[in-house]
This record gives sequence, C-alpha cells and structure tokens, in this order.
Amino acid sequence: MQRRHLLTAAFAVVPFARLFAAERGQAKIAEIRAFTLPKLNLVQVIADDGTQGWGEAGHEGADSVAQLINTRLDSRIEGRDVFDAEPSWDRLYWEADELGPSGIAAFALSGIDNALWDLRGKLLGKPVWALIGGKYRDEIECYGSFSRDAGEGRFLTPDECAERAVALANQGFRTIKLRLGLREEGRDPVDDPMLPCMRAIRRAVGDAITLYADPSEGYSVSRAIRIGRALQDELNVQVFESPVAQYNLDGLRQVCDALDMQVAAGEYLATRWQFRDLIVRGGVDVINPDLAVHGGITEGKKIAALAEAFDRDIAVHNARPTLLTAAHAHYLASCRTAGRPQEHPGAERLLELWQYFENRIVLNGNRLRVPDVPGIGLLVDEKAVRKAALS
Repeated sequence: MQRRHLLTAAFAVVPFARLFAAERGQAKIAEIRAFTLPKLNLVQVIADDGTQGWGEAGHEGADSVAQLINTRLDSRIEGRDVFDAEPSWDRLYWEADELGPSGIAAFALSGIDNALWDLRGKLLGKPVWALIGGKYRDEIECYGSFSRDAGEGRFLTPDECAERAVALANQGFRTIKLRLGLREEGRDPVDDPMLPCMRAIRRAVGDAITLYADPSEGYSVSRAIRIGRALQDELNVQVFESPVAQYNLDGLRQVCDALDMQVAAGEYLATRWQFRDLIVRGGVDVINPDLAVHGGITEGKKIAALAEAFDRDIAVHNARPTLLTAAHAHYLASCRTAGRPQEHPGAERLLELWQYFENRIVLNGNRLRVPDVPGIGLLVDEKAVRKAALS
C-alpha cells in the first residue's frame, strides 16, 4: 500500500505529456547534446515535454565523438518518436557507417542509444530492464579489474600489481583480472611481464581467489598458446582475455583450440556482424560486449541473441563506474547467458566522476543490485555537467 501511495504521489507531479507518453507510448525527440568531461563522455536526449535521458558514450576520442553527435547525428532523429527504437538506430548507423563500423561512429551511436533507453524508461515510469525483456537476475556478481599501465609510459611492477589485487580482494571481490597493456610495449615483449605479475598476484591473494589474465591483444598465436598453458597449469587462471589481435580471428581460433581454459574477446568490436564473426570464426568461449562501444543497448540485445544462439557466455567490458555500469546492470539482468561474474573497475577508482550525479549505484561487496527505478537509475546533475564540460 505504501508503494502505491508513493507512485501515486510521483505521478501527480508528472507533466501531462509524460502521462500521455506512458499511456500511449508517444513522445518526440526534441534535442540531443553531447558533453565531453574529464574521463566521461555523456549524451543528453530531451523529449518534447522536457524529460531528459542520459547515456554514456565511448571515451576514447571524446571530443570527436561529441562533435559528431552535436553537428551531424543529432539532426537525423530529432523530431522522431522516442519509442521508435529500431528505425532510429538504423538511421544513425547508416548516417555514420562510412566512418567505420567501430570507433568514433559506434561510440557516438552508443551514447545516443543508451540515453534514449533511459528516456523511454523515465517516460513510462519503468526501469530499462523491464523494457528490454525483463530480468533473469536481481543482482550481478562482479569481478574487480585493474590495469598494469600506470600512465605516462610507466607500468606497475609485479609487487605493485599484487598490492592492487589485494586491495580489490579486500573490497570483497572473489575474482580479479589483470590487464597487462602489452600493446603499448609491442607484440611479444622480450621481457614478458605476464607470468611474473600473475605469480606475484597469486602469491598475494592465495588460491581462494579466481584469476583472469588479459594481455590486451599483445601476443602472437604461438606466444599466446605458450603463456596460456603456463597460466592455466601453474596458476589456475580461469579466463584468458584478448590474447591476440582482434582482427586475427583465425589465430584466435587456434588459441582457443589449444587451451583448456576459457578464452574471451570482443571489447573493441562493434555491431552484431563483428560479434557473429568473433563467435563463428574466432571460436571464443566468452564474448565481451561494451554498451558504450558496440552501438548501445539496442544493438546489445542483438549481440545477446547471438550469444544465446551459439551457447556463449556474456561478460561485459565495463571500465567506468557510473552510467555505463548502471546501463550494463539492466542489460546483464535481461540476458540469459550473462550469469557469470561481470567486470567492475572497483569501488575506489574514478571516484571523481560521481560529482556529476545526484545519486549512486554502489557495490555491496562484489554484488551489484539491478536498479528498479525508472530509466537507467542515475540522476545526472546537469548544472555540474555543463559547468565542467570541455565541449
């Protein structure tokens, strides 16, 4: 009864246009705007009644992503029905496809699409998971991940990696992944840091913690197989992520066939077609979609259908703790094959990003509760965003 009174009170102050949208599913896209912030790329979509939806776009090349949205993509769907999800996605995709199927164009499309789903949820008074198929789970088990790349050309030592892993274990994570960042050092580095770093981590956290290893596409096929066997046999590493270059699908298949451990890949890919090839040709056990990279929630559901059709697990690439984490929570709740631990950057990383939000989505140990409020679940402080925006 109390819940009903709260909902009644909430709808009492909702503008008539929003109530009409909730009843009939009709609202128009009035404005789209991207905001580039330090380490955060946001997209705002405003309906004709003033309701706002917010989504996170890919952060690499953020200023170029924002420019593409603000000067070209916005006009393609402004004035269209907010609930016209598939046709709007197609209009945006085919407007920018000649810029490349992934990268800046996909980042921009992702941000707009994610914001539109937040807007739809707010207009209808429903959480996003309820609009994209319901939920298989109420909370998400997460694993903690960190990068060996310390910035400015410096990399963490094995002992420093062990300290980071212990800190994540102390936060409550029972599974931990090290991202080696080998691409920055060149393929097959002479002084390969993988085994020294993973040995130090295993000694520090003990055998009860599950370990994943990500060389960030830094190996040739032969090196990946040799290192992968050492990781699985000596250190009981459970997942080997992105062992070879993303475009080397035949080589990835060789690695998968040679190892008993699970192989994962896909964080840099965009669209269902690239994920189809990753599964069919690459043969990976686990796919790593990213809602800020591959085209947003609309495309994410198509990728999830592929995963289900080919009996593959989903484990998202999730390196940002705010809107992207919230969007991933809804997405993962709605995907049947996403029941494994999912990536989280940790409770202490990028804390400065929360200054742009009025609420938070927080971890309870290593568990992330799926939001039940309308939209994605985070309230953006628009004044703070506009004040800090770089573009």
